[in-house]
Amino acid sequence: MAKTYRRILIFIVILGVLMGLLGKKFAGDQYVNTEPRKNTECTLTKRVFDDADVLTDEEEKNLEALIAEKEELIGGDLVLITTNDASLDTMEKLRDYAQNYYKENKLGWDQPIGSGAIYVDDWETRYTWLATRGIVKDRLSKDNTDYIVDETNDIVNKDPYKAYTRLINLIAEETQKSPMFHINISPIWVLLGCLVVSLIFVVAQLSGQVGKDTVKKSTYVKKDGVQMNDKQDIFLHSHVTKTKRKSDDDSGSSCSGTDDFGGSGGSH
Repeated sequence: MAKTYRRILIFIVILGVLMGLLGKKFAGDQYVNTEPRKNTECTLTKRVFDDADVLTDEEEKNLEALIAEKEELIGGDLVLITTNDASLDTMEKLRDYAQNYYKENKLGWDQPIGSGAIYVDDWETRYTWLATRGIVKDRLSKDNTDYIVDETNDIVNKDPYKAYTRLINLIAEETQKSPMFHINISPIWVLLGCLVVSLIFVVAQLSGQVGKDTVKKSTYVKKDGVQMNDKQDIFLHSHVTKTKRKSDDDSGSSCSGTDDFGGSGGSH
């Protein structure tokens, strides 16, 4: 039994060391922009265009301040547009609208039509699109933009200001991460996962000790040669896995960016 406890202790220590090393490894180096804005051709004097009127004046002001801070941090222009346009009734039309708006206004931190992102939320059709370009596109994969869009759409109906604040923060956070280590898992889940693994290991070790067979077949066999038959019941069972398919009403992303743009779309 002492040997079992020693194994458990060694396993937990090794698991703790691995958690620390992996946490340090996956943290990666955060990208921080050091270049001043060089684009002089973009004439936009604001970044929030609330045509759908889902934000208060104070909320728009706060978002403008947040965007200014994050733009300098990542070296990319960030534009938020809300609209009520029934003609944008497909994801492709909304995607083209976002990309054309970006190009026509020559957005970009480093140059006209350069690095940045634009998010368009059509409250008439409930379609949304996040288009990325330049360094933001290079540092964000399709999975990253899917994640950002989904996180925004999950709460935008209840609280648009909170959703758009989260949108801007997520774009900046995901852009700053190392491209190799975009992991969107809460540390709490990582800790719980490690605890579960440890618990399974402990139970397996202890049950292995308790379940050892200390009774031989000959224990209850008479010396006169009475034979005992060994009977076993074998149960056959099947395991069925069901996978939920996304419906048209899900807020997941669809279609890809075009014309050197990246991005994702969704609905709410």
